[in-house]
Amino acid sequence: MIRLADPDNPDGSWRQLPTAIRQSLEADKYTRVRAVEETESGVLVGGAMALPATWAFTHPMLLGSPNAHIIAGLVATLDSLAVVEAWRGKGIARALVADVERAAGSHEEGKFGAAVLYVTHEPELTDFYAGLGFTVSPDGIGIPTPLGFICHGPIKGFRFSVKPLRTGVQMQDMPTPYGRQLVIRGVLPGPAH
Repeated sequence: MIRLADPDNPDGSWRQLPTAIRQSLEADKYTRVRAVEETESGVLVGGAMALPATWAFTHPMLLGSPNAHIIAGLVATLDSLAVVEAWRGKGIARALVADVERAAGSHEEGKFGAAVLYVTHEPELTDFYAGLGFTVSPDGIGIPTPLGFICHGPIKGFRFSVKPLRTGVQMQDMPTPYGRQLVIRGVLPGPAH
């Protein structure tokens, strides 16, 4: 039926959708799920899921640090985006991404308040995300902090695209100790260079 845009979920099932939707309605949860139904039949035709940057909780520089929660909240992830093939080309995916951007950048109580939104995607979707204002990263992202770069990259065979969600965020493709990355400044205070 629908395949989630998640490389770690090879069967692409929506079995966890009811749990994720319940969590997205709880103020203390940062997961956001949106599903689109066909109005007459109520058939699910698309959906999106966004969450904090969960990789921050296992990053070596952040392991055990309360800063992991700060980074996770400032860097939102478009974890899944899917539209049933028969419904593609009707603006559903664009509307879902716009909804995720609004929610992720929101500063309402219990919401993300993220500075950037990133997505790991198949190479053939690069133009789709570029058309929505995302910038593709060569080898991942680097976020400067007072203690050095916090870097994260995509899964091999996938691309990584990023979009700023607030003014003052600047992105620059440049070499880092971890490869050529999209260095993102303005997420949090960091070194000048």
